[in-house]
Amino acid sequence: MILLLLTNECPALDVEMDRADEPTGAVLLVVDGLGSSYVYPEHRAYALDGSLLQSALLFNLTGSGARILDVRVPIPETTPSHSVLVTGRADVKAQQPARTLFDAAREEGYLCLGLLQRGDAMPVLQEMDAVLYLDDNSLKGAEPIPGFRAGAAGNISTLFQKWRDSFGRYADGSGIAAYIEYNAWALDGAREIVRNLSGQKFVLLVNAGGVDSAGHELGAEGYREVIAALDGPLGRLAEECRRNDLLLVVTADHGMVFPGREGKGGHSAEKYADRLEARRVPLVFLGQGIEEMNLGGRWTQMDIAPTLLSLLNISAGLVGEGESIPVADSFSLQVKGAPEGLEIWQGEEMLAEGSSGKCSFWGLSRGVYSLRAGKKEWPVTVNGDMLLDLGSKAWLGEGWKRIVGVVLILVINLVGMVAIVRIWRRDV
Repeated sequence: MILLLLTNECPALDVEMDRADEPTGAVLLVVDGLGSSYVYPEHRAYALDGSLLQSALLFNLTGSGARILDVRVPIPETTPSHSVLVTGRADVKAQQPARTLFDAAREEGYLCLGLLQRGDAMPVLQEMDAVLYLDDNSLKGAEPIPGFRAGAAGNISTLFQKWRDSFGRYADGSGIAAYIEYNAWALDGAREIVRNLSGQKFVLLVNAGGVDSAGHELGAEGYREVIAALDGPLGRLAEECRRNDLLLVVTADHGMVFPGREGKGGHSAEKYADRLEARRVPLVFLGQGIEEMNLGGRWTQMDIAPTLLSLLNISAGLVGEGESIPVADSFSLQVKGAPEGLEIWQGEEMLAEGSSGKCSFWGLSRGVYSLRAGKKEWPVTVNGDMLLDLGSKAWLGEGWKRIVGVVLILVINLVGMVAIVRIWRRDV
């Protein structure tokens, strides 16, 4: 089925192919201190002394969705890294974060919520409509602090207060179990929020701090065990997001480096900060409209905010160097300067007709297409949202490119021959 949408505001035609519905919101889960070197099968983690460290199996992280294989943070330190994450800017200052993804989301009617075991500066916390925040990241520290923007709905206040009161049930363990339960409180809380806010548009930022604390306090083996225990609560959160048509994005603010198989870890000190174990973090997108894929190439933490907003069809307006990562299962192709009778083809199948002037084709899967009008043809490779200006003199068809190339080669050769002849005559 193809849907044609024609507006009276401009002579532009939108042509929409079948595509999945957009997610109604998103959960952005930041697992503090989780390095992809310890969970991605493509990577290996080494200690400072060269020892190979054991990895953890997280099937619910690596088994589905769009997994980005190489994502690096510019600053392997919790609070600055969170500011980079929500702004898409590497040069951002934590106390002056400028425009964030929450500003863009709120302008489109989304609630902005936070469930945070440390991680964010006060200016970011103040952007939330509702937040539960632990400011000391201590497993046995003070209880979570709730905060609400004026006018926040009563059901949200009740929900957050209830989950604050549940913290004691997760904080009575000891040893490795205490770190595992600390993470579980954050992930189970996110699942509870998703379940109770079904049908509402929201973006929920979650920071789980148990992995980072385990790395600093338990050493490499304890760190690995705490990571492995994430799989159960992560799977339950992913399933709840799927039921409620929410996008789930899982990443980290930094990784962890160990001196050897024994010894406590770190990430921001000079001897750790440039190691891949500290800078390379996981990034997985799960939900409807996401292509099942492992994506290579080099990406950065600055790309996360624009990608999330693009998947929610929110105009970002972020001032940063980040770009949207092509993880969607369908894309748009916008054409300017389109000639009369423009058509889009894939192979020998005509998919849709456009219009002269300006038109957009929506819902295109990744692949090779051609635009045709009369005897003219323009090959197009779709690997993300695209804009083509067929009226620009800079656009040449493949045939014309070959002709121009041949002519340039002939001219260069001719000039070279003339120069050689002149030199030969001068010598004679």
